[in-house]
Amino acid sequence: MVRALSKNKQESIKSLVLQNKPYSVIMERIPNLKQSNLSRYANKFPPGRVTANPGRKAVLSVTTKSYIRKQIVNDTLKTAKAVHKYLVCTDYNISYSGTIKVMKSMNFHAKIV
Repeated sequence: MVRALSKNKQESIKSLVLQNKPYSVIMERIPNLKQSNLSRYANKFPPGRVTANPGRKAVLSVTTKSYIRKQIVNDTLKTAKAVHKYLVCTDYNISYSGTIKVMKSMNFHAKIV
């Protein structure tokens, strides 16, 4: 069972979190404090804190996917190779197999050539 931090440490964490101090600064000021404990207590005081969106970031934006979908339907992009070439030219760092997976997610099934 996890022991609770002392009230003094909890109040220190609360005041530093409400001042929007980064975790590294808080961990320097409070001795023997691990990041897991800090985040657990910091989550109890959310006002003023901006939390990151959980989960994996999307490789392609919704607009790019819809543009690719339109180009495939209009026969401008005919193959997975053409889609991959377009994505590489528009500065997306994506592999050929990643391109095929993206196309599969849009219900366009292509074979690996």
